[in-house]
Amino acid sequence: MEQNRAKIQDVAALAHTSISTVSRVLDGGKNVDPRTREKVEEAIGQLGYIPSAPARAMRLGHTHLAGLLVPDMTSGYHALLSQTIKASLFKRGYLTLIATTFGDPSTQRSYISSFISQRVDGLIILSSFFPDPLQLSSLKKIPAVFLDTFLEKSKIPTINQEVAGAVKDALKDLRFYRHQKVGYLPGPVGKLPLLGEYQGALEAAAGDFFASGAVEVSAKTEISVMSSYADFLQTPGSPQDASLGFKRRCEKVEGILDALLARGVTAVIAGYGPDALAAYLCLRGRGIPIGQGGVSVISFDHVSMGDFLSPPLSSIEVPVGKMGLMASESLERVMEGEIIENRKVEAAYVHRQSVGLA
Repeated sequence: MEQNRAKIQDVAALAHTSISTVSRVLDGGKNVDPRTREKVEEAIGQLGYIPSAPARAMRLGHTHLAGLLVPDMTSGYHALLSQTIKASLFKRGYLTLIATTFGDPSTQRSYISSFISQRVDGLIILSSFFPDPLQLSSLKKIPAVFLDTFLEKSKIPTINQEVAGAVKDALKDLRFYRHQKVGYLPGPVGKLPLLGEYQGALEAAAGDFFASGAVEVSAKTEISVMSSYADFLQTPGSPQDASLGFKRRCEKVEGILDALLARGVTAVIAGYGPDALAAYLCLRGRGIPIGQGGVSVISFDHVSMGDFLSPPLSSIEVPVGKMGLMASESLERVMEGEIIENRKVEAAYVHRQSVGLA
């Protein structure tokens, strides 16, 4: 029970020393006689004493807590990245508080304020949108690192993906398999800044491998990125309601895919993973093979979902583990007062059976 919990005074009394000496032992101080340290540690073990985290934070000026904001924990990419960051920070002596924003700017602002009030030592933010000036202003009060977000004229460091080389490898692969016209599904670029980078890399590299106009960027599949997540948060009226967001995306992709095929496209690249899954369903519904003898499909993919599809999906992949380790290391450096440059993680193209001869 709470009233029977041992206090630091009890430890000092049992070890026959002062409270300040016990504090130095707890804080790892080196100027303590080894025999005294041993008595204090024995007393701690005997009493089952657990130091007060708030009191320790007040003494040391930090809490050993870090905050992590993610758009969605049902996403394999965000879940794996969060796990890597949490484990890496734990090895560095920090516990991680995780909050889900569901891509809502006001929710993200509220969590940032809440984490600051909880006196976390630093923040890692995986943002699905461009932060507004109010958020950036509040982050001046705390060390922070952004992932998958592009900030202009900000001192907050970012970690992003470098996809230019992988995009060139993907286009080179399609050219090798004799594709002459390629369609691109850019996804909800207006809602996910990262997708704009993907499209820019594709447009910059297309001329190196294909004739002008041979790589066609389709209309944007501008459906709310978080619509499916919101559906899952509500109590569904029927089992079908929970998949409404993905069904809407399939309908949107279906119309765009029909237009691309009518223009002679034999390969499709998807900037947004759900669009690639929708393309698989649409092609199968029309009896069109995926890969050899049909339409080839490539997707930007963060969690190697390609191995679980049939045929396996060729993809441009980012090493999520490396990104998570880089994020935790960067935050620790920022918390120590170091000014660091923006960093990037190199993506790689992985060929699988979804790409075959045109």
